[in-house]
Amino acid sequence: MKSTIFKNVYIGFIVFFLNACHTFEHQNIFVENFTKNSNEELSENKNKNSKINVNKTNNIEMAPIDLPKQKAKVQKFILKKQVKIENINNFNLNHLNNWGEFKLIKKLGKSNFIKEEGRLKNHQYHFKECFLDVFLIKKNNEYLVSYVETRPTKLNGNIDTRACHEKIYKTLK
Repeated sequence: MKSTIFKNVYIGFIVFFLNACHTFEHQNIFVENFTKNSNEELSENKNKNSKINVNKTNNIEMAPIDLPKQKAKVQKFILKKQVKIENINNFNLNHLNNWGEFKLIKKLGKSNFIKEEGRLKNHQYHFKECFLDVFLIKKNNEYLVSYVETRPTKLNGNIDTRACHEKIYKTLK
């Protein structure tokens, strides 16, 4: 019983591979190049020996094959202008000290909340990472930044100071 099953499977594999060889031969680029090269060699021999007749076999119909195209080389250029990459590590909130209220609003935009008590004015900016409190004191009829502080968005929460400073730094630019 087992031997007949194995024989049938074996015969099936042989039939399959014999059929596959036929299609493989016609679609293989290397076989096509080999036949072209051999035909060229035969035609050269024909020119040398005019007594021998050689028939070219280039009239075989084959399925068209798209050959892979070479990728274009990328051109490299040297930058003429030096690009300055700004470093967030050098940024400090104390850079805002002694800014006027007009400059603060121009750079950071309109604040989300303003609280004013006597000579003190508090601008609060709400970011996703933190809140920024900017305290201004009135001097000579002008409000100047005197203190800047960040705090978490949740009560008794943690603050990611690096992400907070990055967001503020990007807003200032």
